[in-house]
Amino acid sequence: MIREIEMKSAGFKDRVCDTIYFGGGTPSTLTGMQLSEIMEALYKNFHISDQAEITMEMNPCDMTEEYLANARRLGINRLSVGVQSHNDYLLKAIDRRHDSKAAEEAVKRAYRLGFHNISIDLMYELPGQTPLDFEKSLKWAVHLPINHLSVYSLIIENGTKFGQMAERGILKRPTEEESWEMYQMMCRILPHYGLERYEISSFARKGYRSRHNLKYWDLSHYLGLGPAACSRIGHARKENNPGVRLYEKEVLSGNLPPEEVENLSVKDEMEEYCFLHLRTREGIPLQDFEERYGFPIEHWFGREIAMLKERKLLKESLGHLFMTYHGAALGNFVFEQFIIDE
Repeated sequence: MIREIEMKSAGFKDRVCDTIYFGGGTPSTLTGMQLSEIMEALYKNFHISDQAEITMEMNPCDMTEEYLANARRLGINRLSVGVQSHNDYLLKAIDRRHDSKAAEEAVKRAYRLGFHNISIDLMYELPGQTPLDFEKSLKWAVHLPINHLSVYSLIIENGTKFGQMAERGILKRPTEEESWEMYQMMCRILPHYGLERYEISSFARKGYRSRHNLKYWDLSHYLGLGPAACSRIGHARKENNPGVRLYEKEVLSGNLPPEEVENLSVKDEMEEYCFLHLRTREGIPLQDFEERYGFPIEHWFGREIAMLKERKLLKESLGHLFMTYHGAALGNFVFEQFIIDE
């Protein structure tokens, strides 16, 4: 990792880095010394702002007092904790090592040690989960010392335990009605406790939106480091090969890690601009779209926008086009309308 940092930083000497994110996988399995060496390399090779948001994903089981104190000493100032549920039965079903008590203690321990910018993840549509389970998780979460919460539905991947159970028809998942009830719960309960929704899956107290994640949704540039890491620089999207051994072999031989590069056409980027901005509360800034792509958005999507407005899935106000409450619940359908037919 340090060798890759040293090689890739040469192309970014004139850039100021104002967010760093350790995530994807479980970075808290790094030892304190490894984390220290990586942070030192980042500061040595990149121009990092004094006000940078530096986030680290952590598992509750890894959040010992010693580990947290070291992370804070190194400049980590935001945590994203994989809590997932308050229901211990569900946590066991999704192979989490912690229980709800350990998760609560870990979050409170981090706050006590000076981490006052903490996000947690919750999941819904888990096998066997009921709306009451999810409601209990939400009401438990809002009383933790957090200021950001991400809520994700379970995605069934082929080859996983749940994927195999689904193929055999024995995976008990919530019904559509139950899923809709869970969705309504999070949209109602979290704002009541001061966590406003600012993106489809993200809720934050005022002033605590994830600055790093906003870069993805705003099509800003970001550099990924490590196996399978993704970058978006200019009009290209890049992804390092996921193989750890190949990564080690190439980088330690003085070569950049193998990567796949996708050069985005204007069409590709325009579609992505619409998808990603529509995920956010503010939606598509219409003047910015026109300045980027030369024509008003109706030039490409006039009929689709009219149809979505008529169905009350999209709304336009103060120069922004954004999804309504019902539009966000049917996000995939809305996004599909912004795919340009060849």
